[in-house]
Amino acid sequence: MAISDDSYFPKPRGLRRLLYTSDPSNLAFYQVGRHLDHTPTAEFAAGDPARPEDLTGWVDELAHSGVDAYAQAVFAQGWTVFYRSENFEHDARPQHRRFAAMLESGPSPLEVLIEQTHRRGMEFIAKIRMSDTHGSGKQGARFVLDNKQWWIPGHPGALDYRVDQVRAFVFEAANEIVDRFDVDGLLFNYIRFGHCFPKDVAAQSQPVMTGFLQRVREMLDRRGRDRHRDLTLGVMVPQTLEECRGLGYDIPTWIDEGLVDYMCPCDVGFADFNAPYEEFGELTRSSRCFLYPTLTPMMCRNDQATLLRPENYRALVQNFYGAGADGVSVFNYQYHWARRGGTARYAGPVEGRLLGLSYLRGLKDPRDLSRQVRHYRFHPLWSGTSRTGFAKNDRLVLPRRAGAGGKYRFRLSGELVASDRVELYFTAQGLVPDDEIRVDVNGREIVELRRVFHPDGRLAINGRELPPFSTGFFDLDGLLLTGGDNHLGVKLTKCAGTAGEEIVVDEVEVVVVPDKGV
Repeated sequence: MAISDDSYFPKPRGLRRLLYTSDPSNLAFYQVGRHLDHTPTAEFAAGDPARPEDLTGWVDELAHSGVDAYAQAVFAQGWTVFYRSENFEHDARPQHRRFAAMLESGPSPLEVLIEQTHRRGMEFIAKIRMSDTHGSGKQGARFVLDNKQWWIPGHPGALDYRVDQVRAFVFEAANEIVDRFDVDGLLFNYIRFGHCFPKDVAAQSQPVMTGFLQRVREMLDRRGRDRHRDLTLGVMVPQTLEECRGLGYDIPTWIDEGLVDYMCPCDVGFADFNAPYEEFGELTRSSRCFLYPTLTPMMCRNDQATLLRPENYRALVQNFYGAGADGVSVFNYQYHWARRGGTARYAGPVEGRLLGLSYLRGLKDPRDLSRQVRHYRFHPLWSGTSRTGFAKNDRLVLPRRAGAGGKYRFRLSGELVASDRVELYFTAQGLVPDDEIRVDVNGREIVELRRVFHPDGRLAINGRELPPFSTGFFDLDGLLLTGGDNHLGVKLTKCAGTAGEEIVVDEVEVVVVPDKGV
């Protein structure tokens, strides 16, 4: 990966580099007024009403952090959020009582957000949740609760888009938002929680969702002509084409037909350093569709207390750009400054909001990323099957017998030169001191491997809980690495542990410290 000229650096297209997405209750809980550290009552929310200056101040914070486009969820679970409608119910959850005074006296919170976003030179995008099981079918608009016959089996509250009335309901919501408000486009969120069709018919239902998007595209183009500007359509989708196909989302057709202007592949909860985003890049680079893979603060279901740090974000985003991304989208970023529900579920360090947001500014230029410390972290996202039903559990499993071996794939992008310092770390559950292993990277044996055994394992307070394990680590010649997939090879040459146990490698980390002269 030694690069002597500028040919390596990806060249992002367009002007949008940083897209910040916000869910329906983020403003109510984390971003205006007092932080609500517990489940709010209507009385509490009403006693801490949101003010227009709270909303404009939040938008100003995004602008100061380098955000180019702000996507705020305004329709979810069949409810409108931040505006009232004669045709749809407003979000009835207690936390949204904070906006009651603004909704009654005007201007609406949505209008305030849009005006300030435009004043600060950013795009405002209205986000719509396409498949939402929040509340487990016990809360939502009457349209959702009264039509259980249209629920997807096993996913209470998620509506089946094969039903004409479901598509018409969501389309009319999108149409009204675009008609009434000065939005710059729509963003359809397909990852909360992924299912728009029953699992057994999802793949063959791709034409249904494509037809729906064709109708939305025509509406946006028509409205755009009336306003003499383009209105965009973006989609948040799972981070592999296989997963998208299996869920009923025909990404190549959406791109080829010009139905979507950008896409944000991501997992519903965790940052994926290993996802093959170039699958999307190969499609988008030959089209007018832009690519913004998604950054999230957490990396593993079984370690939700550890939040990514700036050096992790630099590594993650460098992998995005290396795969052909044009920028970065941001999801669930508020965990940097607010715990959720006052529980220990998100118990990582809680920074101030401005400090957390400041991490984003430095992610917009891939050249800058290669000049700074980067810490790549490859952990099992779900330690099994994710909410979409697809396995997300990168791991290497060795049977306990001499000669057993295998490879762990890890992705790396970014300029490396011979003078850079590079170290690789990995955990091996079940590897005991008297075991002997041989390790290689991309086929080149590592001679100076160091190991530390942890007989008591690792407690959850220190990350993901683990049984007894060994840490292996070594200095690495960065010139052995390739831009894209690399492989850590591990072979058990002497077996000293208990027969029948396995050795599991499912955490690999690479730290790159660029030479200060670069």
